This record gives sequence, C-alpha cells and structure tokens, in this order.
Amino acid sequence: MAKAAPAPPAVHRARRHRTEAATARLAARLIRRGTLVLALSTAAYAAVEVLAYLAAYPDAASRRSIGTLQDSPAVRMLQGVPHAVETPGGFAAWDAGWVLAAITGIWAVLTTGRLLRGEEETGRAESVLAAPVRAGRVLLLHLLVLGAATAVTGAAIAAALALSGAAAGGSALFGLGVAGFAATFAGVCAVTAQVFGVRRRATGVATAVLGASFLVRMAANSSESRGRLRWLTPFGWLDELHAYRDPRWAALLLLLAAPVLLGAVAVGLRGMRDTGGALIADSDSRRARLGLLGGPVAFAWRGARGMLIGWLTGIASYALVTGSLARAVTDFVAERPSYREMLQRLGWDLQRVTEGYLGTMGLLFGLLLSLHVCWRIGAARAEEAAGRLESTLTRPVSRRRWLGGHLLLALAASLLLAVVAASALWAGAVAGGADVEAADAFGSVLNTLPVVVLLTGLAVLVYGLRPGLTVGLSAGVAVAAYLVETIGTALDWPAGVLDLSPFHHLAAVPVEPFAPVPAAVMAGLGVLAASAGVAAFERRDVVGD
Repeated sequence: MAKAAPAPPAVHRARRHRTEAATARLAARLIRRGTLVLALSTAAYAAVEVLAYLAAYPDAASRRSIGTLQDSPAVRMLQGVPHAVETPGGFAAWDAGWVLAAITGIWAVLTTGRLLRGEEETGRAESVLAAPVRAGRVLLLHLLVLGAATAVTGAAIAAALALSGAAAGGSALFGLGVAGFAATFAGVCAVTAQVFGVRRRATGVATAVLGASFLVRMAANSSESRGRLRWLTPFGWLDELHAYRDPRWAALLLLLAAPVLLGAVAVGLRGMRDTGGALIADSDSRRARLGLLGGPVAFAWRGARGMLIGWLTGIASYALVTGSLARAVTDFVAERPSYREMLQRLGWDLQRVTEGYLGTMGLLFGLLLSLHVCWRIGAARAEEAAGRLESTLTRPVSRRRWLGGHLLLALAASLLLAVVAASALWAGAVAGGADVEAADAFGSVLNTLPVVVLLTGLAVLVYGLRPGLTVGLSAGVAVAAYLVETIGTALDWPAGVLDLSPFHHLAAVPVEPFAPVPAAVMAGLGVLAASAGVAAFERRDVVGD
C-alpha cells in the first residue's frame, strides 16, 4: 500500500497557527476575570485619588503647600519625593502610584505563577504540548497574554485619571508606566518559574524580589545622597517617570524594556528543562517528611507555612519602618501650620498626632490582614481547582471538617500576623524615639480584627456560592471598604456611603477607646456568613478551575 503523501508546509503552518491561537485564547480565559477585577479596582482607586485631591486642595495656595512634604523623611520614604503635586495627576501619581504599582505587581506575580507553574503542576500543560506547538512558544504566548492584561489595567488607570480631571497626556504616560511595572514582575516570575519546580516557591521568590525592590526604593528616598538608588528598582523607575511634568524617557524605556528582556530569558530557560522539571531540581533521595500529614487541617498548615513566613516577614518589616517614622511624622506636623490645618479638616486630634498616626497605620494593617484571609480561603479554592480535594473527600473526611480547618487556619494565621505587626510597630516607634506605649500599638492593630473576621466570613460565603470569585470579589470588597473609610471621610461623603465600610464602624483606637458593640456585631456577621458559606459548600458540586 502506498504511503499517504505528507501534508504540505502551508497546512502545517495553518495547524500551528490555529493551535497557537487556541492556546492564547485559553490563557486569556483563565485570567480574564482577575484582569477585569484588577482593572476596575485600580481605576476606581486612581479616580478617587484625583477627586479627593480636588476636594482637599481647592486653590493654588493649598496645592503649593503640598510640596513642603518633601522635607519630611517619613513622607519621602513611604510615598516618594513629591513631583508636580500641585496638579491633580501629579498628586495622584505621587500619593497612589506606589500603591497601584504594588497591587498590580503582586497580581502579576501570582497570575504568572498560576499560568505557568500551576498549569504544569496540574498536568494541563502536557495536554497543550501534545499539539504541534513548542514549549517555548507556549510560554511566549502566555507572556503576551499577560502583557495584554497589564496593558488593559494601565489603560483603565489612565482613562480614570483623565476623566477625573488629570491631564490626558500625563495620565496615558503614567498608565503605561504602571503597565510596564506589572509586566516587569510578570517577567520576574516567568524566570523564577523556570528555575524552581514548585509554584509557591517560584511565586515566593518573585514576591521577595518585589519586596526587596520596595525596600531599595525606601532607602533611595530617605535622603538626596541616596537618590541614585532609584535607578536600581522598578519602583524607582516609576518614581522617576515624572509623567505630568518633564517626563524622563529613560525611566519609561526601562519599564518597557525590562519585561521584554526578562521574557526572553524565561523563554530561553524554558528550552533547557523538561515539562514539569526545573533548572534547580529537588533531590529525589531526600528523607520522607511525614510530619503534618495526619489530617486535612495539618496538611493545609504544612502547605501554607512557606507563604505565611513570607507574609510575616513582609508585614514585620513594613511595621518596623512605619513605626520608626512615628516621631518624624509628629515633628513634621508640629513644624507645618498648613499641614496641621489639613489634618484638622480630616478629623485628627492635633494634641495626639502620634496616636492618630498609629490609628491610621492600624487601618492599613487591617486591610493587609483582610487581604491575607482572602488569599488563605483562596488557597482552599486552589486545592479544589487542582483536583486534590476529590482525593481527600474519598477518605473519611467531611466537607465541613475540611473547609472548617481552612477557616480556622486563616483566622489563627491572621491573629499571629496581627500580633507580629503590633509588636514590630511598637518596637519601631520606640527605636525611632517616639513616646509610644505598647498598649497603643497593639490596640491600633488588634482593633481591626472584627473587620478581618467579617471579611473572612464573606470570603467563605463567596467560596461556597461562587468559588471562581473567591479571591477577586472578597479582596475587592476589602480594598473598597478601606478606600471608602480613608478617602470618603476626607471628601465628606454622605453618612450612608461611609456606613457601607466596616472600617468606619471601628473606634479610632488609640485616640478613642475600643468600641465593643460594633466589633461584636461585625464578628457575629462574619460567623454567620462563614456558616452559610460552609453550608453552601456542602450542597454544591466539587468543581475544577
């Protein structure tokens, strides 16, 4: 029998193109929901920043006074050196730029780890590579999809800034810079995903690089003599962009070139390893570690230890730095009559500036703790999506016990994080020369735990009803609640709107005494929501990604 004639090259190319298009569509489908949540939330944050600025600084005189903030080392280290802050866009880029960068950067790291290493861990990558497409090509397609997602987010931020009153050209440049920043850390995680064979290790190392970049930026902004260090960190590149006046194109070039170079390195490294393998492979002769394998709760704790250590390290470091700045903030306010007037309009007690600063930091740590529990419940969702939950439930383990274990671990870890944050905040304040009592530092952080319990219940409820929205929806609510409280108060938003934020119902500890009634109500609502979420989880099917 005569052999069939081989297909012509044009047919092979057409098949390859169809496979590549399908691969890109699959990647886009996997991250589209998270991209939408990220774009909308960051755009809303940027718009609120501009609106808050226009309300708080209505005239030229009040706007010129903002420039004096560069005299405070505390302000410079946290937010950067003010540039063009007498314009709405310049203020938003200075005040919110580092926050937007951190949010988009963390999202890029986690999403890249999920799209690259996560697909290999679940075995789905092998199905894709069974088609006529090379592994390096698949990685390149994934990186292009991630780049498009960061571009969408940057465009949303730029549009929100321009529509709120910032200059259109500067807004477009700033949005492009944020997109480049996020793409840079997507590239960092793409490289670590080739080096390490476990998803959590790849994302952990990439997140550590992001944290180290922020610390370098803080050191660079602490004094003019260290200013050149900004060129060593992507955070510094975004600071040096100066989108709203005299833009520095070298900074933009770095933000756009870094992801391209990192992506090229990742593609090159991908060709040096097998699917499922890594450049740094774990030894296959290591002694078995059977500890914490006696039950689902112990196993969940074992799997979460590495990421928890990362959270502990990051929060403790940030608390130490912010605590050490308490004395500098107090002295700065005492020397600046215009700044005292602004704080008075925001409701601060000028006789207790240090305590007010601790209370403000306490709200921020409350947000971080809330985001942690959203991530922790999201880890339960990831276990289900990866198919491991089905194997667990074949054993004498009930759904209630399994999800309840994850819930208790989330709350216990959050309490540990709160204690560590409060201890580091107090230690930093004392080391910085501030007259701060330990009770005030602990009160400011622990005061937010009822909100953490409430948002934990919300995350469990969302997981029980719509598991695909577990992290995105619950984290979005946490961020929105924080913004309503911190910005809505400054803008004199209606009481009905402010009451939507659970943070608004907390007492301003340590300036005010702890309010037990609203705390008990929020904790109770959190318990009810968690119970409803567990009940919903028991009734629904186990679903994949």
